[in-house]
Amino acid sequence: TTVAVIVIALLGGACGYRGQANLPSDLQRIHVAVSNKGTFRPGLETAVTQALTQRILSAGGRVVADETQADATMKAAIVALENNPVAFDAQDIAQRFRLVVVLNVQVIQRKDKVELANEQVRGEAYYSTPPGITGTEVAENDAIRRALRDLADKVVTRVVDPF
Repeated sequence: TTVAVIVIALLGGACGYRGQANLPSDLQRIHVAVSNKGTFRPGLETAVTQALTQRILSAGGRVVADETQADATMKAAIVALENNPVAFDAQDIAQRFRLVVVLNVQVIQRKDKVELANEQVRGEAYYSTPPGITGTEVAENDAIRRALRDLADKVVTRVVDPF
């Protein structure tokens, strides 16, 4: 039944609907391992781990440190942090940006060693640059936090939420 739930979840996630996910009973304990293969941004690996952990907890699951105690292992690799300008002022200076965090995610059910998911997921957020360097850094950091929430929601929705 878990495989059927995952197939439905992948189809449901593809349509863009993201409601409150509840983890199936046989996927309650998840071991999360995040690596950073694509960026040099300090602290991003920790921030992705925290966002995924929070989203799993809100879906009724538990994140376990010991992989042998987990129902499934989620391996997530950060492959890119994109910061693309999308709007410019009259002097052709970028004023608005689209920030994207790209993650390769693989989820393996421990009991049967079944691969439940293996896909690339993108979380995104937009931000505008206020005057001054400090304001821009604050706006970008806020956009990263919002992109990570979007990313974590998509990961949990696509992997476990049938509707």
